Amino acid sequence: MKSRPEPILVYADGSCEGNPGPGGWGVVIVSPEGKHRLNGGDSRTTNNRMEIMAAIEALRALDPGIPVILRSDSQYLVKTVNDGWRRTKNQDLWKELDAEIARHEVRFEWVRGHAGDALNEEADALAREAARNAALGRAPGTLTEPKGDSDARALDQLKPLLETGEQIRRCAECGRRFVAHGQETCCSLVACQLARRS
Repeated sequence: MKSRPEPILVYADGSCEGNPGPGGWGVVIVSPEGKHRLNGGDSRTTNNRMEIMAAIEALRALDPGIPVILRSDSQYLVKTVNDGWRRTKNQDLWKELDAEIARHEVRFEWVRGHAGDALNEEADALAREAARNAALGRAPGTLTEPKGDSDARALDQLKPLLETGEQIRRCAECGRRFVAHGQETCCSLVACQLARRS
């Protein structure tokens, strides 16, 4: 009988300079392959949106079906998921998060912020860095390798094929990787372009 895999441990955090204002999300994923860090930001957002976005991006970065323990210092996030707090705002992101939760065996756990949990502090630092970058108008991005071996191989194969002025970025709207021409910060998906232009 095949043993159940150990859960992947994830820390997710959001940050905002002003509320609303420039914001960022940060994720630390601890897996048997090592520790992976992700972050990204938005030039105008709220702290709660960044908390939800951190959870979305954390789960999006993992292969479907694996057990996950996702820890956050956001009671808004954890109690909405676990205890059914009413969702009066951020319906678009809750819908995305529900879809990601459906792809995984995920358990949400609340941790006290700024209480000496090193991984929570690391996720917080990533979120604050992304918020600062968003405030300065820097392109969003990631601080780590892709989620799995197949993604890493695909990126390694694509990089030498990039033309002058092209680079791989994360979309400021959906967070997916895309080939950017010049200073683009948004992929070509219709929903992302609509959000960027409105």
